[in-house]
Amino acid sequence: MNTKTGQKPRTSASANGAGKASEICLRLYIASSTPNSQRAQANLDAALRELTVPPTFRVEIIDVLTDGKRVATDSVIVTPTLVVIGPKRRLVMIGDLSDPGKLEGLLKSAASVGP
Repeated sequence: MNTKTGQKPRTSASANGAGKASEICLRLYIASSTPNSQRAQANLDAALRELTVPPTFRVEIIDVLTDGKRVATDSVIVTPTLVVIGPKRRLVMIGDLSDPGKLEGLLKSAASVGP
């Protein structure tokens, strides 16, 4: 479930339906509806729609103003922050995710390592 909205997780457009085995967790930490947070959400949605790699990404939107305890989980000190969680490594991108090349590189890097 999407932490903020209660919706089902969003997936990349090319998700192969393999289920949990290929799922990678993306946590986007935001500060409610601030402009940078809204841009980060929109940029992440757009990047996932355009991604051509096979894994499924489970996206969690965490509002630090309403769920402050989650901030300590990933040592987040700035919003927006995107944290990619996997057993082999943790990747972080700070800011509104407005650089499509860097965001695509991060997502592809996460996909190449896998969950």
